[in-house]
Amino acid sequence: MSIILGKIVWSMLTPGSLLLCLLLLALILSWWAPSRRWGIRLGVPVGLVVVVLGFMPSLDWMIRPLEDYYPVPRLPSSVDGIVVLGGAEEPGLSAEHDQPQVNGSAERLIAFAELAHRYPDARLVFTGRGAWSDRKAVSEADIARSVLGTMGVDTGRVQFESESRNTIENAEKSLSLAQPKPGETWLLVTSAIHMPRAVNCFRTVGWPVLPYPVDYRSGDIQHLPFQPLHALRRLDAASSEWVGLIAYRLLGRTHELLPPRILSSMKQDQALRGNVTEGGLAPVAGLG
Repeated sequence: MSIILGKIVWSMLTPGSLLLCLLLLALILSWWAPSRRWGIRLGVPVGLVVVVLGFMPSLDWMIRPLEDYYPVPRLPSSVDGIVVLGGAEEPGLSAEHDQPQVNGSAERLIAFAELAHRYPDARLVFTGRGAWSDRKAVSEADIARSVLGTMGVDTGRVQFESESRNTIENAEKSLSLAQPKPGETWLLVTSAIHMPRAVNCFRTVGWPVLPYPVDYRSGDIQHLPFQPLHALRRLDAASSEWVGLIAYRLLGRTHELLPPRILSSMKQDQALRGNVTEGGLAPVAGLG
């Protein structure tokens, strides 16, 4: 219940939600003559903020520090396992339409499938139920099983953890399921913006992982010159991760605000510096 309550509270306090609520309040105040002056005083600066954000659709200054925290590593010749975090799946839509539905983070599953084919002997773990999915409903793991099967992954190889509702539970429950041995090399696949918090959680439970970030949202992205709603969504996504890092530390879910950029394992250090001989995943056709 506390996890769901926390997500509800945050959804009401996101910068985008607050700005829209303030604009609505300014409109209401402006409706009556006695409070019109206060409505204008509130609405003008808030409206200017929305306009300015609308002309800055990238917001890379908030997103890129998180996405660049761990570079995409050059992969070693072999790994012991691969774990991917849920979040690309849409349980509610999947149940309503009776077919698997994914969102803009589908690169998590795409990369996981390609890595599974690249390392046929690696152990595979998917972790995630979803904060809004109860035990009787369709879970993220259920959807992932179906999607991975259509991508040619032998789902019999995959251990599906379907109880975790947030990142720290992803780490705890997948650790209990996989029981990795000391010295093993495990790849962690999740969205680049989410990778620092994910690595922090896995370090907290004592599981050293090699980050493999995907689903980038910063960079040379083409947009219309004015997209305030798009900018607010990106602002909310970036704010969610920064606030999540702080909240996890204050609540004692992690031991550090940010994990170290260079991880402790020598093999991981070499991979993060690009000193291993094996290359990364093959580029997408037509992109180089």
